[in-house]
Amino acid sequence: MKNILIIGSNSELAKRVIQELKNKDYNIFATSRTIDLMDKDITNFHLDVAQELDFIHIKDKLHSINFDTIINFTGIAIAGAVEDLSEIELKKQLEINLFGLLKIIKYFCPNLKKDGKLINISSMASYGIFPYLAPYCISKSSADIMLNLFSIESNIKTVSIRPGATATKFWESSIKLNQKNFENCSKKFEKEKEFLIQNANKNSLHATNPIYVAKKIAKIIELKNPKAVYNIGSDSKIAKLTRFLPQDFVNGLVKFILKKRLKK
Repeated sequence: MKNILIIGSNSELAKRVIQELKNKDYNIFATSRTIDLMDKDITNFHLDVAQELDFIHIKDKLHSINFDTIINFTGIAIAGAVEDLSEIELKKQLEINLFGLLKIIKYFCPNLKKDGKLINISSMASYGIFPYLAPYCISKSSADIMLNLFSIESNIKTVSIRPGATATKFWESSIKLNQKNFENCSKKFEKEKEFLIQNANKNSLHATNPIYVAKKIAKIIELKNPKAVYNIGSDSKIAKLTRFLPQDFVNGLVKFILKKRLKK
């Protein structure tokens, strides 16, 4: 039996992946910040990735287990214009999406088998082309860089999975998380704020089917030698193309598309 550790098991995407893996050759260990929503059919631990003591407690409990795969689903999205952004909000974003991953590397990766792998659920936001989502883009891009360099330094296989917009409750929770930011945004960004909220509501219903994304992730988990990066969804694959284009051209294109959408 293979051992897999799933961080952030209460996310909608993680739950669907767990369902895909339950009938396969895995002992599933899962952590979540919300104890009352844990899957009772698998081994669960409470973990808030912002709290180092939680990592220490779980590390002690898992010290004798060697994992074939560790996969991190945790993440939040802070929205707002850069000039409205507070250091507190940016630190809140990085605490989960960047430093949470760092703690996973420090505390759990020593338990990976020699041919094991660390998978992080990133985002197409890692390509840094989404206005008014700078904190989220920064956190995902930074996490991808750290993940890649960790792989080079440690010789541990790492995988960054970068889905496009996926129709999950993540969008609804993000709107709630950013309520104060939306209330305090500058008047000149009023249209942009409304666009962000409308777009989030639309994505929660009409973006890529989470079942499709979960099945793709489950297949990647089972690969013996997966690629370093996977883009899931047509919008993510389009975002990837911006890496090969001049930055001025990309910036102009993003401004044009945003201006067009704000007029609707």
